[in-house]
Amino acid sequence: MSARRRARLRPAEDLKFEPYWWRERDRSPPPEPDLPERVDVAIVGGGYTGLSAALTLARAGASVVVFDAEDPGDGASSRNGGMFGDRLKPGYGGLARRFGEARAVAMLDEASASVDFIERLVIDNEIACDFARMGRFYPAVTRAHYESMAASLEAEKAARPVQAEMVPADEQSQFIGSRFYAGGRLHHDTGGLHPAKFHDGLLAAARGAGALIAGRTAVLGLEETDSAMVLETSLGFITAETVLICTNGYTGPLTPEHQARVVPVTSAIVATDELDPDLVRRLIPGGRMIADSFNLLNYYRPSPDGRRILLGSRPGVGVGGGRKLADHLGRRLGEIFPELDGVSLTHCWWGKVAFSFDGLPKIGLEGRIGHAMCYAGSGVAMSNWMGHKLAQKALGDLAGRSAFDDVEFPERFFYGGRPWFLGPAMAWYGFRDSLSRLRHGR
Repeated sequence: MSARRRARLRPAEDLKFEPYWWRERDRSPPPEPDLPERVDVAIVGGGYTGLSAALTLARAGASVVVFDAEDPGDGASSRNGGMFGDRLKPGYGGLARRFGEARAVAMLDEASASVDFIERLVIDNEIACDFARMGRFYPAVTRAHYESMAASLEAEKAARPVQAEMVPADEQSQFIGSRFYAGGRLHHDTGGLHPAKFHDGLLAAARGAGALIAGRTAVLGLEETDSAMVLETSLGFITAETVLICTNGYTGPLTPEHQARVVPVTSAIVATDELDPDLVRRLIPGGRMIADSFNLLNYYRPSPDGRRILLGSRPGVGVGGGRKLADHLGRRLGEIFPELDGVSLTHCWWGKVAFSFDGLPKIGLEGRIGHAMCYAGSGVAMSNWMGHKLAQKALGDLAGRSAFDDVEFPERFFYGGRPWFLGPAMAWYGFRDSLSRLRHGR
């Protein structure tokens, strides 16, 4: 066990502080668009949610412009781990206690539908993004975590079909080449993709359908008149019938009513140097996506080419950024896979995901302003689904109805958009994780 604790990966001398996913991405400035005077729908945010909404709207014949203050997708949509799943943070038990069994099932069914939806997006739009449904393994850090997972899965299976099963510790080697865990839960219908390639393919599809994409164009103000919304942008003014806010973890003062309800949380990822593909296959058999049960969870996967391992986590308190952050994540990866001790880390990057105060995704259209956001770190599939649903609402299509409609978007009297409480919360979660390690010899 002492050797396990010492296992550590080191930042390379030329460590790159940008996503591994950007290595082959075109970073040239986007063309400056000629804004029309008026459109049917203006979308703020050029990530997955906004582009999915734009694609649905444009194919229905609506005139659409998508604004992004940076290059579209430079937020979480091209920085995430590329893992798509169908889990909602409260879980079946939490949902059933709050909403009742029928609505809990409907919410989880929508989460599952989001995975099928993203697969259709990839196939129908011929997006080459290394999409595969190889499944995900959720290893349990402790035996108590394992038993909690098993009870949760049993309760959910009693309410709805679930393509998942528990894997005891003595059988987990076929899913993960590590003795760090106490078994886990295997889900079959989820998988992974290359997030930047998927985003850029989605952008091309939206543009091809007729949506105007205005990158590096900030929306500076919104004003509602009797007949429309007037947007002040860095390229001038434009009028829209409807405005959709799709900014997620980057939601700002443009819409303070959303900013006061969205909690942005930093998530960071490292990528190893190239490894022997046989070693990668031995450590992560089947190339599955993995997310463990720590409070400050580790989520990790092979790169699409099978030559690297990428690990992400919440940085925690006192970690900082830069090489110190890479070193911290390297220790976490070495804790799981001692065989990687001494391997170099070539990339380290971070971005913002968004949580609501109740951990649920949020969607709504009130008057001329709509929103879809707060995917709690599981937004690769759900963001596209919610963007599509929000677009259907804007079109007046009844198909836009969702099990998440009319769910409260809670706020707190002590919060206005600056998450000052995250430091103490992360410290508490980190302390609990340390106890789990100590109690179980990790």
